[in-house]
Amino acid sequence: MSTTTTKTSPSRLVISHENLHFDYPEADVILRSRDSYEFRVLKIYIIHNSSILGEKALISPNPQPKPTSSTIPADSDVDSGPATNALPVVQLPIEGAILFSLLTYIFPVPPVLPSTVEQVMELLSVAQSYKMDVTLTHIRNHIAQQEPPFTREGTAFLIYSFSHKHGLRTEALQAARCTLNFATLNIQHLAEEEKLDIIPGAFLLELWKYHKRVRLNLKSDLRVFIKSNVLTIFGDSSCESLTSSGIPSWLGSYIFNIGNSYAPGFLDPTDFHMELVEHSQKSILNGGCASCSGISREKIREIWGALTAAVHNSISKVSVTYVAAYLKVLNTSLD
Repeated sequence: MSTTTTKTSPSRLVISHENLHFDYPEADVILRSRDSYEFRVLKIYIIHNSSILGEKALISPNPQPKPTSSTIPADSDVDSGPATNALPVVQLPIEGAILFSLLTYIFPVPPVLPSTVEQVMELLSVAQSYKMDVTLTHIRNHIAQQEPPFTREGTAFLIYSFSHKHGLRTEALQAARCTLNFATLNIQHLAEEEKLDIIPGAFLLELWKYHKRVRLNLKSDLRVFIKSNVLTIFGDSSCESLTSSGIPSWLGSYIFNIGNSYAPGFLDPTDFHMELVEHSQKSILNGGCASCSGISREKIREIWGALTAAVHNSISKVSVTYVAAYLKVLNTSLD
């Protein structure tokens, strides 16, 4: 399974077996990971951050008994003198690296993200499953500050797949929207880029349906946008080449391509300006299109801002279908 790393500042701590250590002052409980790493913490922080751990009383209120003279063999090397009570131990089904990272978001210490995409998604899943709402928000805010962005072309498919696996709706939608910027979802194209090994077929089908819904919704919203926004901004244009809607042909062509593109989320101001320039200069022997050549910068910025807002608002209306019915079965095959 892929372990794509998250690239961040060189000064960021990278979790390793050598630094899996968490010993909070005045700790009163030990959290033991699935792989037997132990972390000394204050249980009040854990209880306040997790309704699940609190409600189910996973944090034991009673310490393990300390050794006494009656339980220590006479020839033992154990010191039977004064000693503090042993701390209670709570066994958790979480890998040490994930548990360590989670604790850095619960306690007032510098937060540490795991080093791979898979581990980050597991961290989010653990925080969500234990209903650590505040901690989950803290983690997501930290992820949003990463540079380069955590969800990008190189990670979007992987994040989308793990989001479905772990039931992370927010991340699934973010990753799906990211794929709108570049993905054709063509099987041959995905196979050439080895994406089919990353995302199971069922999840890929849902992503394809999402792209289809986005394009259909966008086409409808852009028709409304032309009538309600473009005509208002341009007024009665004297462009030498108008569409049937009454807007300059170069702008109509650009908007049409957005609605019919396999990457509807990709908006490039350079392409937008090139459409205008090519149109304005197309009939240069005849003096060009004087109307469009004279469009002010303010009006260009206004139409571009309105267009990008319309596209983003349209995309935000479409959600990713969450197929819980077969999710459990797929989880088993992905583990």
